Amino acid sequence: MSNKAAQWWELPVPAVFPQTYLRIAQERGIPAQIILEQAQLPLDYARTPGDLTMAQMERLILAVWDVTGNNGLGLDVGWQLPPTAFGNFGYALLCSATMADAIQLCHRYWHLVAPGTALSLRSEGAWFVIEISIPSILEPRFHQLFLEVTFTSLCHGFQLLTGTSVNELDVWFDFAEPEYADRARQRLGTVRYGKANNQVRFPTHLLDTQLGMHNPMALKFAIEQCDRESALSHAQSNKLEAVVRERMVFSVNGYPGLETISRQLNMTSRTLRRRLEQEGTCFKTLLGDAKRRDAVRMLDDHDLEIQKVAGMLGYRDPANFTRAFRQWTGQSPSEYRRTRRSG
Repeated sequence: MSNKAAQWWELPVPAVFPQTYLRIAQERGIPAQIILEQAQLPLDYARTPGDLTMAQMERLILAVWDVTGNNGLGLDVGWQLPPTAFGNFGYALLCSATMADAIQLCHRYWHLVAPGTALSLRSEGAWFVIEISIPSILEPRFHQLFLEVTFTSLCHGFQLLTGTSVNELDVWFDFAEPEYADRARQRLGTVRYGKANNQVRFPTHLLDTQLGMHNPMALKFAIEQCDRESALSHAQSNKLEAVVRERMVFSVNGYPGLETISRQLNMTSRTLRRRLEQEGTCFKTLLGDAKRRDAVRMLDDHDLEIQKVAGMLGYRDPANFTRAFRQWTGQSPSEYRRTRRSG
């Protein structure tokens, strides 16, 4: 196992997730102790819950699957995780002025609820796209449940915040259509399986939706608390490089710059640059890695023209994108796509 993979499995998972899985198991008639024993977790965890590592969380999820069966398990768990389940993070979303503000906060604090994954935002014509990338090291069942829980929670929160119909949503999954797909469509709207990427899409005009619970003072307090939680999680991280990579995600404004990430981490840009150098890397390298990661992901979506991908990644001249992509992969973007098709 690589060091990066080993680090991912040690990431903390907020207690709200394992608690919800255990609650769903109990609703399906299975005592928590049976699940905990099969997952090789302390039998008193249900009484004294706390954060688990990602490795422990995988064992718990697969134990629930093995004992209760699937039958839309991820849908049931995600539906019980509306914004109110996520403490200060969820409170900040609820108190936002518009849907656009809430989504930007979701992007800013995503690492607090889904560490080790990347959330990117972009507009595609009349659609606004929220895309989630997760490590390829996951066991297929864990991969599927992870995405179902995350997207069901997102869609449920979207409906609660905007008051709009489920029919406004278009959800993409990269795994095969399950037997309970009709249940997924009842809760999530239009659902497409076997796609290249994992996305939630909705009409761009809904970004302007005014949220009924907007409260400026409460929002300020919630953001301050999220900043404290974020600073604490960063202080506990062994390497600053991993923290910056986590923040280096694509949004409607492109990638965050050195000054932006420095400010988010409560340090000067000079300090951030120096500490990255001490770890044997630099901001430019991490930005290049992020662009390479997202270029490959976007090119896997054959509905996106290569010129469009180049522009979204900040390359005004597609030739510069082609040159950069060839340096990263040894292939041009079009050659990469042909190789993927033939594979």
